[in-house]
Amino acid sequence: AQATVITGELAGDAERAKTAKELIRRARLAADRMEAGIQLLGTSDVREAFCTANRAMARQARQREMQHTGKPAAQAGAPTWRAFQLGFILLNLRGLSDPTSADRELVDLLFFPTGGGKTEAYLGLAAFSIVLRRLRNPGRRGAGVDVLMRYTLRLLTLDQLGRATALICALELERQQRAKTGDKSLGDWPFEIGLWVGLAATPNRMGGPGDTGPGADKTAYRRLRAFKSNSAKNPSPIPLENCPWCGTKFNSYSFRLVPSEAAPQDLRITCVNASCAFTGDQPLPVLAVDEPIYRRLPCFLIATVDKFAALPWIAQTGKLFGLVERFDNAGFYGPSEPGRGNSLGG
Repeated sequence: AQATVITGELAGDAERAKTAKELIRRARLAADRMEAGIQLLGTSDVREAFCTANRAMARQARQREMQHTGKPAAQAGAPTWRAFQLGFILLNLRGLSDPTSADRELVDLLFFPTGGGKTEAYLGLAAFSIVLRRLRNPGRRGAGVDVLMRYTLRLLTLDQLGRATALICALELERQQRAKTGDKSLGDWPFEIGLWVGLAATPNRMGGPGDTGPGADKTAYRRLRAFKSNSAKNPSPIPLENCPWCGTKFNSYSFRLVPSEAAPQDLRITCVNASCAFTGDQPLPVLAVDEPIYRRLPCFLIATVDKFAALPWIAQTGKLFGLVERFDNAGFYGPSEPGRGNSLGG
């Protein structure tokens, strides 16, 4: 009825009437896509991915509420979707679940005021995509980069980064809890998030004692030693200041190089809060150095645009887009790393 009134009022202005009709057509298309998303929830793997994504989003929302109020996460109220958030997710279920869908030719712009909930909307959709990939590709073949979030240069915000990381924490806890009961539906490789950003924010190399290569003063080894020697003067090795799960501030004990400082392969990050889920032998699922990112291939990758300039020059970047042949317990390998790992089988 409203559509008829609008079209009628503008009937004398052909150009405006044309615009109105086009907007109505697009609104109907969006409604049809949402309806298709609802119908898809009758499919077992889509429904399971949708439910798992909702559980993860609810879990991280309660953790954020705990950080704001100081009350236990279990006492937080039940999180709810706003109408536009749920609509945006339903709108995109068909395109994400069906590789042949015409929806993949569309680009959806989520336009809403600051603080309106855009981040949660796209994170919910990201969680659905990540989980569906695992459900449809059992074992190691479900690993690899699924979401690539491209930030504009120098605008990597701690708040957005923290919320995305909290979601991956929730997904990893879900995977581990299932695995304890023998449920391997979410795979045997951890859910992880990678920070693929410029040298000013994160180290590009692990480095080590005696390292004199390019950017030796900016390696993970050097940055961590500087931070541990004077944490008040020197910044954290990564652009996160607090634990994304419980909010505890990082200190020099939050970071360690493994398997050793003499020959580091990874920078592990753990919370110093003994009651946090990511403390002790349970590191946060965060990768902040280029070398382990190329090897472990986190499911969620946060990048700044300057890193894309490395694509033609660094062979390992091809693995971010699926150019992977082999794997072992340390990660994945492509054509530029012959002789390492076992075949993925295709």
